[in-house]
Amino acid sequence: MSLMPSELAGRLGARLSNAEGGVPLARIALPGSAQAQDLCFLAPGARTPVDQRCGAWLAAADFGQPNTLVATDVVLACARAASWLAPRRSAGHRAARTTEIAATARIAPGAVIGAGVHIGEHACIAQHVVLEDGVTIGAYSEVGVGSVLRNHASIGNRVRIGSHCAIGEDGLAYLRDGQAWRAMPAFGSVEIGDDVVLLAHTVVQAGVLGDTVVAHGCVLDSQVLIGHDSVIGAHTAIAGQTAVAGAARIGRGCRIGGKVGIGEGVSIAEGVTVTAMSMVSRSLERAHAHYSSGWPAEPSRRWWRRVAWLRRSGE
Repeated sequence: MSLMPSELAGRLGARLSNAEGGVPLARIALPGSAQAQDLCFLAPGARTPVDQRCGAWLAAADFGQPNTLVATDVVLACARAASWLAPRRSAGHRAARTTEIAATARIAPGAVIGAGVHIGEHACIAQHVVLEDGVTIGAYSEVGVGSVLRNHASIGNRVRIGSHCAIGEDGLAYLRDGQAWRAMPAFGSVEIGDDVVLLAHTVVQAGVLGDTVVAHGCVLDSQVLIGHDSVIGAHTAIAGQTAVAGAARIGRGCRIGGKVGIGEGVSIAEGVTVTAMSMVSRSLERAHAHYSSGWPAEPSRRWWRRVAWLRRSGE
């Protein structure tokens, strides 16, 4: 589907500034990736590129560029625009092209290989794996039974992906639009470094405004969730059922226990240990420190006496 800038502005309730003819808009993209028929989304706080060529702009204010759609809530307008314009992946991700599979790679029967997929030397792809268009698998890497990799995910060398993992899935980046929830388009992808281990049922979401990154040497246990736009530093280990919310930053060499919850946008310094079942709702800035929260198990009678004391204290 394509829309003229004036038509899209009407649908979004945006003001069209500096109208200069215009071309039909087919996609929505970020600066640096936008092409001649794209609507270029300028996120709040983003640097204004003066040399970007695109069909139109979507911004929070008029900054002198032709065909600028000025919206009061530019992020919500971007999410609405994605109803008609497909997102273009960031410039670092290759468009789907000829599939290249190394002669030494092993592809099990029943695996689904999309267009433009690259599979390196001695890689092993198990049964019922789905590699969607543009996915890259490095040399000597393994992808377990039933795993799905999409949205141009890039997997390094000697990576082990367990069974039924989901790499490059859309993240929980939703905005309130009246009574409904509207998804932000994902412009980024997933980048997984060399020598990473992802055990079964782990989910790594695609980035929205950038890539989600799991750096080299990381180990992620089963049922770990890495939210969109998060960055996991090199040689960090994360135990099972831990959830890392969107845009979190975890430093290199960290140890994160099981069932830990790490909040949106939280940063954790390098070498930090977070014990099991902790809730991390603020940044942990002291490197190589130990952090805990929650309450260790104790005899039930003692626990209920403690609860009764807390209730009386509140009164």
